[in-house]
Amino acid sequence: MLKAISSIVIKKDLFEINGKSQPLPENDGTLKGLMSAFYHSLNMSYPKFHKMDNLSKLGVIGVELLKQEHDLESYQDDAIALHFQNASASLDTDWVHQQNINEGKAASPANFVYTLPNIVLGEIAIRNKWYGENLFTLADQFDQDRWMKTNQVLVAQNKAEAVLGGWVEVLEEAFELELYFVAKE
Repeated sequence: MLKAISSIVIKKDLFEINGKSQPLPENDGTLKGLMSAFYHSLNMSYPKFHKMDNLSKLGVIGVELLKQEHDLESYQDDAIALHFQNASASLDTDWVHQQNINEGKAASPANFVYTLPNIVLGEIAIRNKWYGENLFTLADQFDQDRWMKTNQVLVAQNKAEAVLGGWVEVLEEAFELELYFVAKE
């Protein structure tokens, strides 16, 4: 049986930690500006962050916020599974990549690397040195019951002691993050 430990929700005008509303950091109203504001408010020092696509930045910021709420260092590096969903996959970056091709520009490796949505899992795993199971699926909308059932299977099969993930969606300036940390009771 899994128990919800912590949650982070970030939307255009909403920021919640464990269901309690929080003020958004001062920003210019763009997704890029909001990610930059969170980065600075968290006092992060991670130069690779600035090269990431917005989907990865949103996932990494969510995990950094969650780590402030719950000590994840007590888990072994392969005990936390990552399980995320979204509706648009990596379409936000795919459009930029295709636009470069259409304009006859050379394909940018900086964009190409983010043309798979599961790269957000890799960015989170690399930053935290986590080597557990990971799964990224597509759905029209976040189905928390289905997400939890999959997590139950991961834990029942001893693939993980805890699962971190949820919904991470970015398409142009529309974005949404519902991040949960659930663990064995």
